[in-house]
Amino acid sequence: MAHEVGAQEKITYGRNDRFVGGPVGGGGFWVDGEGRPVARLGGPTEWQGLLEVRVGETFTVGEQVWRVDDIVSPETPDAYLVATRIG
Repeated sequence: MAHEVGAQEKITYGRNDRFVGGPVGGGGFWVDGEGRPVARLGGPTEWQGLLEVRVGETFTVGEQVWRVDDIVSPETPDAYLVATRIG
């Protein structure tokens, strides 16, 4: 699915096929030693492994750039990440 700039997506545990150039999926969520929530994402083959992202950081899927806006309930089974397309 092609997203407009400003579109938001929720990424939970498992696979999300809504990203052009994806899929993207949450592989883990936790709080780091500094008290910041962290998400580990699996994605397209060009990532060559998993990405670790924090609020305010960006990641690219295909030609689309996404900003991590929030990581909610990182130490629970209901954890998810909210990302906004910025480019």
